[in-house]
Amino acid sequence: MKCSFSLMTLGLAVACLITACKRTPPPPTEQDASLVWQNTHAKPRLEDLISLTKTNGQMEEVNGVKVYTLYYEAKEKSLVQLGNRPPGTIKTYQSNYPFHWTEKGWVGPDQKLYPEH
Repeated sequence: MKCSFSLMTLGLAVACLITACKRTPPPPTEQDASLVWQNTHAKPRLEDLISLTKTNGQMEEVNGVKVYTLYYEAKEKSLVQLGNRPPGTIKTYQSNYPFHWTEKGWVGPDQKLYPEH
């Protein structure tokens, strides 16, 4: 009886280890997306980010790599004349940022690491 209990416990422990290795990481956050925006719009600084709101997200696996697409809506205010838009013009648009999972966390389109939260 003790032997079967030990084997069952060992089997459960192995199953937990295997499951832990294949866990799904939590997705990047709105804060991560805001940092991506700031990093990709740093130079030249032509606009300020007023708000960035996550509207959706999709996790998938591509060639064995976990990929998360964070969809967002952003509001920006221009700081300089951009085309026929005067400074102070507010623009709202929708877009997305692709992130891919590494052993250290998510890597964003700005090639910066965003650790798990």
